Parts: sequence; structure tokens; C-alpha cells
Amino acid sequence: MSNSYCPKNYSGDSYGMVILRTAFAQSYNTPAIRLFEKTGVETSFKYLDAFDFRKVSKKDHHTSSAIDGFEYGMSPLELTNAYTSFHDGNYQPARAITKVTDQEGKVLYKWKDRSKEIWNKRTVAKMRQLLNETTLSGTARKAYFPTDYVGGKTGTTNDVKDMWFVGLTANYTTGVWMVRDKPSNLQSIYSHSPHLLIWKDISQTAE
Repeated sequence: MSNSYCPKNYSGDSYGMVILRTAFAQSYNTPAIRLFEKTGVETSFKYLDAFDFRKVSKKDHHTSSAIDGFEYGMSPLELTNAYTSFHDGNYQPARAITKVTDQEGKVLYKWKDRSKEIWNKRTVAKMRQLLNETTLSGTARKAYFPTDYVGGKTGTTNDVKDMWFVGLTANYTTGVWMVRDKPSNLQSIYSHSPHLLIWKDISQTAE
């Protein structure tokens, strides 16, 4: 860890040596920082180039970005779009309206997006294992329900003003972000995991 930056885990505890699967599932901060530093800041950010994160800039190229220390960060839609790449390795942004036709069915406008391969099959398989483990034994256990596949990742700001969950089923990717209109601490409802329950309700209905 760099001399000028020394993050702690959310609980304040130290866990010693842990395997990556456990660190990911339990959202431990310190292993994420170590992995980020081992990979390298510039190499790590190179992986984000394909995802159209409009507000990610050079100003974010620092160690704390490993645990979401971005200046502006990503929108819920941008982040959810990126997670779709963990279905099969391909990325294509979501569109609320895919095309416009006239009353005869003639296409007046259609998006020309083409999916692009981001991850190889080996990387996708490993990520799906990690995401699945988070819903089985980690911070997203309340999001789990029996189906072909469930996986995802939680996120919480230091002062619990934001609660995130982006998750996948076999067919859908859904993101939930909880915050007050005037940002303030959500600790009073944190233990109830409303973001996970909302995601689970949406996903079960969709399935």
C-alpha cells in the first residue's frame, strides 16, 4: 500500500491472509487496493476504456479508485451496462428505444450499436464465480433466489449515503442505487438491505 493512502475495511477489522474469492464476496477493501497496485493504475484504467464511462478522467488515476474513489464516478445505467459484459464477454449499451418506425413499419431511425468483445471466456467464467459467491456467502446473500444463475456485487460509501447492487441472472442485468434526494446517512436501514430486496423482487418478476 502506498505511504500516503491507507484504507480500512468497512468493519474496521483486519482479516489477515484471505483468498480472492472471500475478499470479493465480503467486499474487503485492502485486498482490492493490493490487487489494483499489483496490476498497475494505467493498466487497470485501460480496461475501462471500452465502457463509455463519460465522467471517468485522468483525475481518477489514483489508488483510491480501486474502491470507488472517483471524482464523479459512473451513473447507475453506465455501471449496469458494464456488468452485462459478464454474461458472455460482450458489451453493448442499453437503449430505451431501439428503433423508430412509421405507421407502415418503415424504419425511420435505428441505433447502429454493435456488441464488442471485452473479456475472454476464461475471464468471464472466473468473474461469474466471484459474483455468484457474493450472493451465496457474501454481502449480497439477501439478493439470492433459486434460479439458473444469480451473481452480483454490492457497494457502499464510507458514510453510508449510497447503497448499490448490480446483479445478473441468466437473462437480465439489473442495477439498484439507493440514496436520499438530499444525501444523508442510511445506516438506520442498512441492515435491512433494501437495495438487495428491491433487486431480488425485480429479478424474480422478470424471470
